[in-house]
Amino acid sequence: MCPNGNMKDLVWDNSFEREKKIAPGSLLISEPFMEDENFKKSIILICEHGKEEGTLGFVLNHPTEFMLSDLIDDVKGSAINVNFGGPCELDSLHYIHTLGEQIPDSTNLGNGLYWGGEFEVVIDMINNGIGNDDNIRFYLGFSGWTFDQLMQELEESSWIIGHSSKEIIFDYPPTEMWQSVLKGMGTAYKILSNYPENPSLN
Repeated sequence: MCPNGNMKDLVWDNSFEREKKIAPGSLLISEPFMEDENFKKSIILICEHGKEEGTLGFVLNHPTEFMLSDLIDDVKGSAINVNFGGPCELDSLHYIHTLGEQIPDSTNLGNGLYWGGEFEVVIDMINNGIGNDDNIRFYLGFSGWTFDQLMQELEESSWIIGHSSKEIIFDYPPTEMWQSVLKGMGTAYKILSNYPENPSLN
């Protein structure tokens, strides 16, 4: 019990977080007390960030029941899962990949990761066996904030800022991604990764 204070404040001193900066390629990692079901224990890859355009990214670790072939008639026989990218515009489809300039008009996010590009080329590469779960991930919807909105959430310690990698997106199982990423960021984050969502039940 913690009758005289906020349990969150006791377990998470985020003073060293406040010096971090967000940029395309950054990760937003939800703190364990997040109540929003869209983002609970989520990891979001940031693809766009600025005062004018706001912030756009994709949840990396919330798979859906859909396969790409369920959504795109032109995809034939490819077992590629589609993930929940966020609650905004759920009728839109997006993709992160490592195929680089093989897909024209892709946006380079750094660390070997790319966002978007010509959709027809993507589908051709999938149907030819070049594009697959090892090098491309698809997302329904996206996560978006105005600049001021996200800055407020960071001030409230709702998010931890991390660095993306190909391994995180393509090698980490979704059910283990949140905890694994935090553990890899050092001792303070490792402690946070093991903290229960509801301390009163522990």
